[in-house]
Amino acid sequence: MTLADFPELTKLSKRQRMKLAEELWFSGVDDKLPASPAHREILNERWAAYKTGKIRRIPLSELERRLARP
Repeated sequence: MTLADFPELTKLSKRQRMKLAEELWFSGVDDKLPASPAHREILNERWAAYKTGKIRRIPLSELERRLARP
């Protein structure tokens, strides 16, 4: 499946498509997915750092800029 299969979605703004992608992603996520203890530790550390403000979110435009770099 591609975006071309849903032409009405191409009318959405980038922000709206990102929000939809996030909702689709989380609708398929199961909290009981297996993760190794090492991976779970890394995820917990990153989540704690985010919650305490040690790391922050970046705007979509910054993410796009970073992803566009070779």
